Amino acid sequence: MVRIVNRHRILDRVRAFGTISRADLAKMTSIRPPTVSAVIRQLIAEGLVEEVGQGESKTGTGRPPIMVSLSRGKARMLGFEVSGTTLRAGACDLHGKVLADATVAFGPQSPEETAQRMAALGEEVLSSLGLGWRDMLGVGVALPGLVDTKNGLIRWSRPLGWRDVRLQEICEAQWARKTDVVNNAVAGGMAEHFFGDNGGCKTLVYLHIRFDVVEPCEGVKPQGPTFIRLAGGVIVDGEPYHGDFGAAGEISSLVPHPLQYMEESGGPDPHDTFDFEALFTSGDARAIAALDRSAQDIQAYVMHAINFLDPGVLVIDSDHPDLRNAVLARVKDYLAEDTIRAEVGETRVLVSTLGKFGMVRGAVVPALQRVFRLPRLN
Repeated sequence: MVRIVNRHRILDRVRAFGTISRADLAKMTSIRPPTVSAVIRQLIAEGLVEEVGQGESKTGTGRPPIMVSLSRGKARMLGFEVSGTTLRAGACDLHGKVLADATVAFGPQSPEETAQRMAALGEEVLSSLGLGWRDMLGVGVALPGLVDTKNGLIRWSRPLGWRDVRLQEICEAQWARKTDVVNNAVAGGMAEHFFGDNGGCKTLVYLHIRFDVVEPCEGVKPQGPTFIRLAGGVIVDGEPYHGDFGAAGEISSLVPHPLQYMEESGGPDPHDTFDFEALFTSGDARAIAALDRSAQDIQAYVMHAINFLDPGVLVIDSDHPDLRNAVLARVKDYLAEDTIRAEVGETRVLVSTLGKFGMVRGAVVPALQRVFRLPRLN
């Protein structure tokens, strides 16, 4: 047991400091230097740690120490993001960097068919790196819906049409590796907390704005998006907050899409979000006014989240970056006028910089937590 504890303490210190010497590890952990050296040798043999050159001698005359860091450039985790339109896969190293990825169009299928599609896409990604499933320390799957992360159960996913699906069991039977299943917005929040520029804040709120949502109306599927769907991930003290029933962060109300507001104003209407985005970026007055109205609806949810949770950072992400940036600017303007926030402290409102594979990176965080003996995702 002592050996296991020492291993994880040392590995976590290497992760936290990035590059560190064996001597400094011994001082920080109060573990005997010979034990530190033995553990580091084992971690290097396992491909978790690597030597990265010489550091500076603290005495100025002694031998420079050999520095170590987490291994880079070798995939150890595989993450997936499943949505109603897209399937993404990414192989990540211990720093959460995506080394190889693939994206395919995807429509809702049965859980078993979805696992088969993920397995085929995962094998494509891994084979491009000369790796296989056995090389992975863990696999993560992020998807929309109410997720029981502890049991790997999808309680309900409206975009996928699933209810009470034991996806973890299905996936582990498919590729025989420990698999974590998480809500996509929670994955986004975890990615921002672990890999984003959040300044080490304790409480973080991640808000994903999905513009391309098509909802049935009276049994008839409309031609274009009619609503914006908001999804939130809440991180408290470095851990996702799920609530008693696993629904924390879920925003059930739908925000009217700017296309709806343009219809009300009269004149020719864009066909879809991409047409609307082109009009907006060109400075079309009707498009700007329509987005302003949607942004007002969104900022009401943002202010509720900020005032209830008092986060140090709020990160906004979206499937349409230009529209996201415009919403972000309007939210910041509104916050600047809020007298309560001026008194208690300013929440930093940031745009996500993790790109299209942010949720894929967040999906592998639970596996990384196990490697470094951080608090488990449950």
